[in-house]
Amino acid sequence: MPEKTTSEKLPQIPWIGKRPFYGWVIVLLSAVIQFIQGVFNQGFGTYLPLLQQQFGWSRAVLAGPRSLMQMQSSLLGPLEGWLVDRFGPRIIASLGALIAGLGLIMFSFTNSLWMYYLSYVVIAIGTSLQGMLILAVAINSWFRRKRATAFSLMGLGWSMAGVVGVPALVLVQNALGWQVSALMLGFLTMGVAIPNFLFFRRTPEMYGLLQDGDILGDTTSTTRTGDRNATEEYDFTPRQALRTRSFWFLAAGRALGMMGATVVTTHIFLHLDQVGLARTTAAFVWSIASMANIPMRLVGGFFGDRFPKRIILGGAIFLVAASQLVLGQTTSFQTAVVFAVIYGIGWGVRTPVDNAIQGEYFGRKSLGVISGWLQLVTIPFAASGPVLAGYMADVQGNYTSAFTVMFFLTLAGAVLTFLSAPPKHPTQTGRD
Repeated sequence: MPEKTTSEKLPQIPWIGKRPFYGWVIVLLSAVIQFIQGVFNQGFGTYLPLLQQQFGWSRAVLAGPRSLMQMQSSLLGPLEGWLVDRFGPRIIASLGALIAGLGLIMFSFTNSLWMYYLSYVVIAIGTSLQGMLILAVAINSWFRRKRATAFSLMGLGWSMAGVVGVPALVLVQNALGWQVSALMLGFLTMGVAIPNFLFFRRTPEMYGLLQDGDILGDTTSTTRTGDRNATEEYDFTPRQALRTRSFWFLAAGRALGMMGATVVTTHIFLHLDQVGLARTTAAFVWSIASMANIPMRLVGGFFGDRFPKRIILGGAIFLVAASQLVLGQTTSFQTAVVFAVIYGIGWGVRTPVDNAIQGEYFGRKSLGVISGWLQLVTIPFAASGPVLAGYMADVQGNYTSAFTVMFFLTLAGAVLTFLSAPPKHPTQTGRD
C-alpha cells in the first residue's frame, strides 16, 4: 500500500457547497478527456471514405494505421505501466496529450501514404501515453468499492463523443474538409487534455484520505454488510499476476473482444457507405449506438459493484459478438439500428467492468505494469483485426464474411471471460 502522508495538498478548485471527494474530480476530468479521445478514436472511420476517394487506397491499406496504433500501444504497454507506477499519471499523460495533438496536426497535412502512416505513428505514441491504461490506474487508485461506478461515470465522456462528437466531426468534414477537421482536433486535444491532466493526483493516501472517500477510523464504511469488495485486497507483483490462470483467461477474453470491436469502429463507415447509406446517416447510426451506450455504462457500473464482474463482463462481450453478426447482414437503415442498439448495450456494460476488474483482481501497487502486460497480450489481436477485415472485404467485395468471422472470435472471448475466476493470493498457493 502507498505510504500515508498529509504533507501534500490537493489543488484548490472552487466548488459550490461542500467540496466533494477528490476521486470524483478525477472521474470528471477523465470523462472530459475520454470525450476528446473518443471523437478521434470513434471518428477514425469517418476519414477512410474521404481518403479512399482522394487517394484511391484499398481498405486494407486504409485500416493499417489503426492496426499500427494498436501495435504501438501493445509494445509500449509494460513501459507505460512502469512509468505511471513510477511517476504518476500527471506528467506522463500531459506529455502524451501534447504528442497526440502534434500527430493530429501532422495528419491534417497528409498528401502521401508514407505521411499518412508516419502521422499515425506519432498519434499512436501520444494516444498510448494518455490512454485508458493511465486513466484506469488513476481511478483504481482512488476507488475500491465504487470502482465500477466510477468507471461508468468516466465512460460517459466516451459515449457522448459518439452521440455529438462524431456527428459534429462529420459536419466539419463536409463543410470545411477532412484536413481542417483534423487540424482542429489536434489543437482541441492539446488545449483541453493537458490542462485536465495537470489536476490529476496519484493516490488518496498522499493527502490523508482513503479510497472511496472513506474516513480514517470509520470502520462502518469499509465493512458494510453484503459488500462483495469489503475484504482486504492483495497487491500482486507483475510476476505473481503473470503466473495466475486468471490473468491469461482475462487477457485472452479481452484480446478477442477488442479485436472484434476494433473492426467495427474502423470499418463501419466504409461498410455502411458500401451498402448505400449516406455519411450523415451512418453518423446517426453511430450516435444511436452511443446513446444506447450511455445508460448501459451506468447499469454496468451498478451491477459490476454488486455481482461477479467476470459474469457481467462476459455477458457484455457476448452482446458485442451478436451485434457483429447483425452488422455483417446489414443492408438497410433499420437493420443498422438493430446493430447499433445491441452494440451500444454490450459495449456500454463492458467498459467500466473491464477496467474495474483489473484492480479487484490484482490490487493497486503494480497495477500499471500489470495492466501494461494485459495490454501487450490484448493489442496484437486488436491490431490484426482491422487489416484482416479490410483484406477480406477487398477480396470478396463486401464485409459479410469479415463480420461473421469476428462474431465467432468475439464469442470465444466471451467464453474465456466467463472462465476468468478471481486469482488466489500467492500466500494461499505457496508461491512468491
